[in-house]
This record gives sequence, structure tokens and C-alpha cells, in this order.
Amino acid sequence: MSSNIRINRICSYCNQTFVAKTFTAKYCSHTCNQRDYKKKVKEEKLRQSKEEFSTDSKVNKLKKTTATFDIEQLKAKSYLSISEVCVLLNMCDSTVRKLIKEDKIKTLRLGKKHIIPKSQLEEFI
Repeated sequence: MSSNIRINRICSYCNQTFVAKTFTAKYCSHTCNQRDYKKKVKEEKLRQSKEEFSTDSKVNKLKKTTATFDIEQLKAKSYLSISEVCVLLNMCDSTVRKLIKEDKIKTLRLGKKHIIPKSQLEEFI
């Protein structure tokens, strides 16, 4: 079934008038619809990146990583994971992985996980 509804509307993207065949039509063409969608997605990504790189969110992220581990308990352990080493040495994940790749830190592999002996970290502490 098709309807005989014809409504004059203004396109939300290009602001030109067009004849809509439904009550919900917002765009004059599929191209305007795509361009407006891409514009909205781009604006959302920019908003998220601004949020992510604001100083407040960086502080919150650092607090989250240090809050999950108790440093005294980490010092008592003989083997540590990469995330625990990051907290203990105050380094980011990529730096610790780079040191492992350069063989400055020796690790033991358990499946896909790296287990780092405490003795390997003495030159960094």
C-alpha cells in the first residue's frame, strides 16, 4: 500500500524545501541523510576526545589504576603482572611492554600472560 500524502518540508541538512511522502521525513535525499549522520558521528567523536584529554579525566584515570592495587601488598609479592608493575613503577602499560620486548625486564609466560619476578624490577625501583 502506498499513501498519497505529500507534505512540503525543509531538509535538516541542506535547508532546501522538498516534498515529503511521510510524516517522519527529515531529509530531501539519501545523500543529505548520510552527510548529516557523518557530521553527527564526527561531532560526537570530537566531544569524546575533548572529554578524554581534559586534565580532570586524566587524573581520574590515574586514580582508578592506583586505587585497584595496594602498593604494600604489591611490594610483598614475589611475582607481578604487567598492570601491577605499572602501578609499582608508576609507568604506563606501553612502557613496561617496551622494556619487556627490549629484554630489560625478563618475564615468565603463562599462556598469554606475562609474570614478572620481583628480582627483575630492582634496577627500576
